[in-house]
Amino acid sequence: MRRTAFMGGWRAVLMARSGGNVSTLDLRNVPSGTQLDADLALVGAGPTGLALAREFSGTRLRILLVESGGVDFDPEVQTLNRVENIGDPNARDAMPLQRGYTGDLAWLNDIPAFELRNRMVGGSTHTWVGKCAAFDDIDFDARKWVPDSGWPLQRRDLTDALDRAAALLNLGPNIYDRALYHRLASPPADIDLNDDLMRTFFWQFSHRINGSEPLRFADIARGLTAGNIDILTHATVTRIGLSENGRRVEALNVKSLSGKEAVIRAPVIVLCGGGIENARILLASSDVAAKGIGNDHDCVGRYLADHPRTVIARFGKETLQDVAEHFGFYGLSHNRRTHFYLRGLALSPRLQAREGLLNCATYPVQVLAPNDPWLALKRFYSGNRRFRLDDLRTALAAPGGLAAGLHRRLIMKRGLPRQLTELRFDAMAEQRPNRDSRVTLSSLRDQLGIPLARVDWKIGWAETASVARLAELISAEFWRVGLPQPKLEPWILDEDFRNAPFSDMAHPACTTRMGDDPATSVVDRNARVHDVEGLYVAGSSVFPTAGHANPTLMIIAMTLRLADHLKSRLLS
Repeated sequence: MRRTAFMGGWRAVLMARSGGNVSTLDLRNVPSGTQLDADLALVGAGPTGLALAREFSGTRLRILLVESGGVDFDPEVQTLNRVENIGDPNARDAMPLQRGYTGDLAWLNDIPAFELRNRMVGGSTHTWVGKCAAFDDIDFDARKWVPDSGWPLQRRDLTDALDRAAALLNLGPNIYDRALYHRLASPPADIDLNDDLMRTFFWQFSHRINGSEPLRFADIARGLTAGNIDILTHATVTRIGLSENGRRVEALNVKSLSGKEAVIRAPVIVLCGGGIENARILLASSDVAAKGIGNDHDCVGRYLADHPRTVIARFGKETLQDVAEHFGFYGLSHNRRTHFYLRGLALSPRLQAREGLLNCATYPVQVLAPNDPWLALKRFYSGNRRFRLDDLRTALAAPGGLAAGLHRRLIMKRGLPRQLTELRFDAMAEQRPNRDSRVTLSSLRDQLGIPLARVDWKIGWAETASVARLAELISAEFWRVGLPQPKLEPWILDEDFRNAPFSDMAHPACTTRMGDDPATSVVDRNARVHDVEGLYVAGSSVFPTAGHANPTLMIIAMTLRLADHLKSRLLS
């Protein structure tokens, strides 16, 4: 076996600069049998791994990020995402429902459930829209009506980490309720909705500092300049190596699709592979721990949650503008930048407790008309030359509309007025913890010989009933305050819950959940696998419950919290 301390030896020969700052080593160029040494190995160079590595920039520790893909998109590597899906949404009696992506990202709707992952440096941020929100206080509580709920920490324990995460994601203030109103340049009008039933909820969007594109964590990778951090690409972990007694982590076995193999030895390893892969690799590493690492109590892979998404209400051309005026984008200035928040509605915590409901929220989705002037302008500057003249005519047909739109955007800091064919409200719900919703190992194997993840995602009655209740409240409250009535979906009107169409949102979570009791959790409150020294898990898989909010902000906050713990342990 060729041995390499990662700060010297082979590194001087095999390292190549990518993007100017990030040093990378391609496993395909390494002699098979090479051993690489690091103080801290991070499995996955997506948002979690890169955020964690960034926290150790410039320290005395040697950090190695291990990435299954490369710097660029590789279709062959993406085939390693394949799963055997035996559960929802395919198992439901309803017609299939797309994830709701539009425009340049519409192709993501066609990727099978639980296979929408990006094996490349930067991970899932290559195909996200940047939508972010913090979890609610109630999400952390042990709720009597939600068995197995409750985190081993509270929302207030994450205040500092959430603010640091927001800064990393180029977000505005971490305020997601009515308290945001006094910060907005032009806040929503008060329409007197009953806060005891529904509450205003906001989302915000992560963007690159100098552009409208969502933040890509490949930018974070390019910004790493410290010599103590390196990235090993085209290296898929095939095994986690433990000591003979199974109580300490020692190594990772990695392999490329070209057949090159290496061993990474590190006393501390953090799995940053996401809700499916973190569970899969723990289960597949069964040479020392026969049931899989951390699985003495049969918890690894259980409690699989996502965010079941569905359409609940629609407004047609005649009524949509009256509603769109109250539910759209609102801006504020923060640190010399303008940040826009999207207003929607969520079930109030009081109603959840009173009626035994789950946390869920709904947000407006604009269906743009072909003659929308702003869409035409976008096509004019970026589209096919053949259609540019028609698009220019469409944009200039309503010059007053463009001027008013710019005033609304730049001065009032509101969303642009758009030409719409429909305004719909989509909903996403948290899931009740369910041990039978799970990831196990399939009898099928991938190209590297690792068993595929066998995914049995279950959407329960509680999720469906909570979403239906939210739709009913919108209809009743809008009628009470004089807003137009929505057209509710047939399954809601008929209370046909079995035929409620849902899609996954590529937010798998909870499969290595955090807790103080090893009988019902996989990692402790510091994200270390119970009874395995040196092995940690980061990302949404450690969430005990998944809330309704898009997970990235909370993922980064929990990752920064883990970084603080590791620093206190490794650098003190």
